[in-house]
Amino acid sequence: LIKQTSSVSDTVLFESGTDALEKYGENIYTYYNDGYRSLAGFAESYPHFCSAENDYALYFNQNDFSWAGNVFVMFLTPVAITSKMKLLLSYMVGASQDAEFYLIPKTDKTGSELAQYIYEEIKAENALKLSFKWLYSDTFISVMQSLENVSDGEYYLAFQGTSDNSHPMVKSIKFMKG
Repeated sequence: LIKQTSSVSDTVLFESGTDALEKYGENIYTYYNDGYRSLAGFAESYPHFCSAENDYALYFNQNDFSWAGNVFVMFLTPVAITSKMKLLLSYMVGASQDAEFYLIPKTDKTGSELAQYIYEEIKAENALKLSFKWLYSDTFISVMQSLENVSDGEYYLAFQGTSDNSHPMVKSIKFMKG
């Protein structure tokens, strides 16, 4: 029904599926122990992260990252956000756990230079934090996060996934306009 309603539109930053690596391979970057990598490059080194066995979902699994490996995911597509919008996530997670998503104001950098800028802004605590809680689910669920406290502007989205008890598997990330 939502897709058929003309007053609601969304901006998709990631959606799992067989074309995910082709579609988002250079628009999503990661930061892990071995540095910055595009999604396409990262998936080559970490075979369960965005793979056919999981319908190409972003999977923060222990096979690839051992226990409590932290992977930052940065979306290099800026989104024009208003306080009336919602962040819509579809995921499955092994344990309820607090998390943070980050919004970083748009800049003129691109590629790995932009990914580095986003990560450094998060580390310097210059990013807007969206408090979030992964909710335990043994099937995929969708949750909506309010953006009512976000100032209008263009932002990049980033978050950190951890290969601990939560080990999230993210199927889609969208911003819904209302």
